Amino acid sequence: MTSSDILITELLDAEWRIAETNALIEDQRDLIEKLAYEDHDTTSAQIVLDSLCVSLALHVQTRHRLHAMLNVKVA
Repeated sequence: MTSSDILITELLDAEWRIAETNALIEDQRDLIEKLAYEDHDTTSAQIVLDSLCVSLALHVQTRHRLHAMLNVKVA
């Protein structure tokens, strides 16, 4: 397996994690909306949402880094 193959595998993993985290964020937003509608405390749910957003940002940062590394390898 070449270094480019490894980078591509890591990039695919980052893409999958981004998609998964986006789905979790959507579910968490739905939960917060439901909790608020039912007049429940949303503090904990909001903390989880904030953590998911940080995770998403890190996955996107990883994707950008891997894209840059692949572009350098190809050039």
